[in-house]
Amino acid sequence: MGCGVLEDNKLSHVPGTALFSEDPNKEALATYQGVDVTKLQHATGRYSDIILVPQPSRVDPNDPLLWPMWKKHLFFLILVYGTTLCGAVGPLVSADQVHIASLFDVSTNRFAQIYASVYTLVLGISTIVLQVFSVKLGKRPTYMVTSVLLCVSAVWSSEATSFPSFAGARMLMGFAIAPLEFLVGASINDIYYVHERSVPIAIWNLALINGINITPPIAGQILNVESLGFRWAYRFFAIATGVLCILQYFFMPETTFFRESVVRPHQIPSGSTEGTEEKARIETVEVIQPSFQVKKKGYMASLAMFNGVYPTKVNVVSLLLRPMYMFFTPIILWGGLLYGMAITYLVLFAVSVSVIFGAPPYNFTAAQVGLTYMGPFISAALATLIAGPITNWCARVLSRRNKGIYEPEFKLLPVVLYAIFGIMGFVGFGISLQRGQPWISPVVFNSIAVFGIVLGTTSALSYIIDSHRHTTDAALGSLIFHKNIWSFGLAWNFVDFILDFGPEKVFNVVAAGTAAACVLTIPMYIFGKRVRSWVHRHVHFSEEDETSAVAH
Repeated sequence: MGCGVLEDNKLSHVPGTALFSEDPNKEALATYQGVDVTKLQHATGRYSDIILVPQPSRVDPNDPLLWPMWKKHLFFLILVYGTTLCGAVGPLVSADQVHIASLFDVSTNRFAQIYASVYTLVLGISTIVLQVFSVKLGKRPTYMVTSVLLCVSAVWSSEATSFPSFAGARMLMGFAIAPLEFLVGASINDIYYVHERSVPIAIWNLALINGINITPPIAGQILNVESLGFRWAYRFFAIATGVLCILQYFFMPETTFFRESVVRPHQIPSGSTEGTEEKARIETVEVIQPSFQVKKKGYMASLAMFNGVYPTKVNVVSLLLRPMYMFFTPIILWGGLLYGMAITYLVLFAVSVSVIFGAPPYNFTAAQVGLTYMGPFISAALATLIAGPITNWCARVLSRRNKGIYEPEFKLLPVVLYAIFGIMGFVGFGISLQRGQPWISPVVFNSIAVFGIVLGTTSALSYIIDSHRHTTDAALGSLIFHKNIWSFGLAWNFVDFILDFGPEKVFNVVAAGTAAACVLTIPMYIFGKRVRSWVHRHVHFSEEDETSAVAH
């Protein structure tokens, strides 16, 4: 039992458990065990001592890993821009939803059901469907087609004259935004080596969360101008997505790439008696030497929208079902509860903010309602800066106490901070609203809750990724589907709940749900290693599926 994590008695090595080291070469040596590392490709410049993981192609200069760094960063910045727009879609007109509902002659709760609940359900289902599209046809057409549809849905929303029409536009928007939520992580893995990914992933996470938080202050100013209103909010968003389409077309070529294996079995002559078992193990693999060279594509050729159907061994049905396989595994069930409820709070705040601050005693305008997001915006940025270091510090300290053995469960400790800040924020937010305290009080408590959410979700994501390193795409796809199911269910009648029971009781329930999810982290920590062993023994994917060769 290492630092409270129970040992497993079924497998000699449980996936996720490893020797802890901050040296990227440790992972490379484990990945290419038995290979003469002097024959492997290394980074250049000040990182010339680092073995590259994964190894780039030796025969194809079109490998995205071989792109010049400026091209990688440009590609990534476009993804960050798109991810910010993805976050913006949710609360785009939430600051004025009471007024918009009256324009369409529907109740505020009915508007919120379509605007948030059904939207997130469509988003979740789209994630499952579009991941098949991206694997079979590539990421470039997936991004391009859905970005065009996103632009179309924004124009449609701006011109809708009836609520059914607006609802249809919102559903299309939920479908179109899905790749910018689930596919960006795979794209980062396509273009960056392992030792380069931590900063891009942190920036991506910040872009998604603060895309949510920065939109209402900006959109609120548009909504508050009598001559503009919600239609112009969608028109400006359509312009922004139009820019995204242009950038994606000219500067985001396909990154799906089949890379030749770096090693192959080395046949030891029959009857050979040389050496020890260790020597025999080392001689069982060798680095493949290229026998041909592929011509590098020109710029115009790289803009091809369709490169054929990728010859994956995994069929369409299996691709559709693999997130479902993961959906009911213990780690995803726990992660879906903790991560799903945390992110759902952001949805709940978005659907209720106009009702809360637009009514007495605050009587805020749409612009003032939007400015209430500035506190959460700042707290999310601060939490993002420290979430990674805190999580890694916990893993480092506990691994040293565990004789150098790292267990993914060590990254669950920051959930304690989520419990503290989250519960404090939710309870304080509800009480301050119920008692009609000055606006600064609920805004501060909301910021505290968001601070905790970032810490908790970072911890949960880190744990899930480390526990399912060979099935990360399926695990994260299932997690996002979990999250959207929670958002759909909890946001369905949330506005009515606030109006009927008051914000104090409602947000006390939110705090209680948060506490329950955090308490369940304790058995997850204790039994996590045995759970990882069980998943590895009972949830089987094909070799290609497990390595996510297409995605990575």
